Amino acid sequence: MSSLPPAPDVTRRRFTLPSFHLPRRFDAAALARKLANFWLVWTALLIIHEGGHALVARHEGLPVQRVTVGVGPVLWRGQSSEAELVVRLVPVVGLTTLGAPAEPHVTARGEAGSTGWTTWFREMATIGGGLAATLALAVGVTGLVALRERIAARRWIWGRMLIADAVVLTVFNFLPVPPLDGGRAALEALVAWRGAPFASDTLFWVHAGGLALAVVPLALWTRWTARIDAFVMRWKAPLER
Repeated sequence: MSSLPPAPDVTRRRFTLPSFHLPRRFDAAALARKLANFWLVWTALLIIHEGGHALVARHEGLPVQRVTVGVGPVLWRGQSSEAELVVRLVPVVGLTTLGAPAEPHVTARGEAGSTGWTTWFREMATIGGGLAATLALAVGVTGLVALRERIAARRWIWGRMLIADAVVLTVFNFLPVPPLDGGRAALEALVAWRGAPFASDTLFWVHAGGLALAVVPLALWTRWTARIDAFVMRWKAPLER
């Protein structure tokens, strides 16, 4: 029996950071393209994700002070209405800084309140806005990928990798570890249950501990992201000739 030729290796992530060891023949142009792809894709993903947070926060009556994308040196700073947008060098995290509501929030029963579980529900709506924006992007790109692949009868690798990165960002943010969205939801639930906010020093160490103990190792261990990549690349992929 004749065996089929091996399938091409398409599970390798295009938008992850390059490894630190140099190949035998160093290709500076390839490295530059990889870094540029990573920066463009993840900057766009984080702007859309944090933009979803900001839009819902305004709808809930929470003033948006700043939307920050990335860490490191500032590349661009702009002002939109009352909010400041800051884009930094390394797009690995985003942050939407909110202020205190100017007036108490009015519930469906007409009762005013701005603490406890009322605040928690408003925070959950804000968190959900970022997740919904990222998923909406993934769905939209999925439609474009399906249309293009139907016409070209071949896989659109770049589009499928963009979908995979959007899914990775969504799954990663669901983890119940501060400062991710899941961790923010857990902290706000504790604040509502206690009836009082945590001290600033406590919040600092909680977020620092979350980064050190969970976020950094999960970001470095990319086996789980490779599984998402493999599924997205194979799901309803056209048979290439």
